[in-house]
Amino acid sequence: MDNQKTAITLEQMKALARYEITFEQFMADEDLRDDEFSFEENYRMTLEDLHAAFTNILAKNPTLGDMDRFWYSPLRANWESFGLPVTCDEEDYDDELILDKAEPAAAVDTALENDGVSGDLPDGYVRYLPITEEDVFLDIWDALNDLWYDEDDDSFAADIKQIPGFLKEIELFWANKDKPLLEREFSDRQKQWFISDFDEDDEWIEEASDLELQLCRKFTEELCDKGDVTALHLKGYACYGGNRLYDCDWKASRDCMIRLYDLTDDARYANTLGYIYYYGRCTDGVPEYEKAFQMFSIAAANWYYEGMYKLADMYRHGYACKKSPRTAKCLYMMAYEDCYRRFLKGEEEGPFADAALRMGNVWMKGIDEEVDPEAAYRFYLQADLASRMRIKASDFFGNTTVAINIRKALDEAKAALPEDYSKEYVSVYIPSIFYNLVEDGYRAELSLQVTESGETVVTANRLPRPYQETAEPLLMVIPELDYCGLITGMEMKVLGMRSSFAFDAQKKYRYDFCAWNQKEDRIEFYYDEKPVGWIACTEYRMYRQEKEEPEGRLLTLVSVAFQHGGRTYDYLCELPGVAVGDRVIVPGYNGDTEVEVQAVYQKYESELGVPVERYKKVLRKA
Repeated sequence: MDNQKTAITLEQMKALARYEITFEQFMADEDLRDDEFSFEENYRMTLEDLHAAFTNILAKNPTLGDMDRFWYSPLRANWESFGLPVTCDEEDYDDELILDKAEPAAAVDTALENDGVSGDLPDGYVRYLPITEEDVFLDIWDALNDLWYDEDDDSFAADIKQIPGFLKEIELFWANKDKPLLEREFSDRQKQWFISDFDEDDEWIEEASDLELQLCRKFTEELCDKGDVTALHLKGYACYGGNRLYDCDWKASRDCMIRLYDLTDDARYANTLGYIYYYGRCTDGVPEYEKAFQMFSIAAANWYYEGMYKLADMYRHGYACKKSPRTAKCLYMMAYEDCYRRFLKGEEEGPFADAALRMGNVWMKGIDEEVDPEAAYRFYLQADLASRMRIKASDFFGNTTVAINIRKALDEAKAALPEDYSKEYVSVYIPSIFYNLVEDGYRAELSLQVTESGETVVTANRLPRPYQETAEPLLMVIPELDYCGLITGMEMKVLGMRSSFAFDAQKKYRYDFCAWNQKEDRIEFYYDEKPVGWIACTEYRMYRQEKEEPEGRLLTLVSVAFQHGGRTYDYLCELPGVAVGDRVIVPGYNGDTEVEVQAVYQKYESELGVPVERYKKVLRKA
């Protein structure tokens, strides 16, 4: 074949856009080249053309492969010539619906005024809802691309349900375009696409306009009636605690979760149901333990950690089951070990804080173990670190309650330790950090120096792998120093140091293995199985970090219980003269509730562990 391009007239371009003819008759072979065609003029493909194309496609019934080769792909390749929106081009596509340049936003603004809505809509349109001709065209054109991912090329167009759906969407737009937005009809696909961002992004809900929230609620209710999983998920979790989209409604949340579990057999919904039943959210605070035990058993069997340690709680207390401290401890340990690994890999929003808290309780409360406040304190320090990191990463309302309980557990465990337990420094003879840094195939580097004050310091740091920006950290816990942190290295002061390494901070010595030589009384380091050097000393010291002075206001807090002998919750109290035994009104899960004050204490803002605005307040005395 020669390189002469095939010339196509404006009339032929319209016929191509409408699938009255295809590019096959203009192609020398089935391998499309971007420069194969020339066009006498540019043609602007319209929504009417797209409607006609789908009508003809259903009538001619090509395979999806032919539809792609002889219509869709050539149009995409020549998008400028056919007046297709720039966002349809793969390189420039930014996943954002746009307003037609030929149709200014005036039509949209009129529709919004008809809805009686004004305010902070960006540029006068609703995000990701096709409400102009350009929006509808672009939305459908982009959705077309998914056909070849979801269906086989040998499938026939008439057997693909999406194509009649696209026709219906165009016809719905024409029939509804002059109505106020809240009265317009949209397809289920368009509704699902619109609400999906509300389901996946809390910030989306916070930033949404009133009209967007109204539309989202309308679509969600309509789709819930049809058993749509996306809509049920959105409503169920919005009602679980409440947000701008839905007020807290435990019964609505429960009903959504029941339907979701029945539809999907997904254990996360069983896990959520377990919490609703366990805390009696729908029964005025009276637990439904039998139902909770069933749901948490399903969640635990599917390795949902929250379900695992809540099931352990039930075995510990004998709620709806035989009391079994050993079973509880085993479940706590299983959850802890898995959550620990995930936490080190950067899962800050996971349940490690909850799992570590419960492992601390194993030792503090003697759950199938002897009571050991030191072991408990070690786990509570881990829980506190994980909780503080999680609060920074997520504003989920339940995180605050967990953080407060961890802080109380820390105080309880520390009070049970000997008075001289806390130290200014701890000393060791063989530091485990040298070994820990090269676990799992990592490499590390050492440096030694003598400071101006004459102290000898050794520094060890883990090196990232070739594909990592930073190395995976270690969780270092030194309870005597009240310390817990994620580290990739450590600096230690050394007494009586002898070494084959130079005492020069600029010199770094890499190693990937180390071993204790008992005969020579020293630690020896190796790299690629070759000796690098050795260190011997009489003592390594790790020092306490400087303690920050309390900052902020001195606040009064009270602990209250919603059930006699039950779990206590902390509230900020700004009322004067509140004492233990007083009855006060506080906001609870089921509205304002009268409770008894179990304890009163004071802390500075910096000692709370969570931002003060996360605390709920005592409303008034009863």
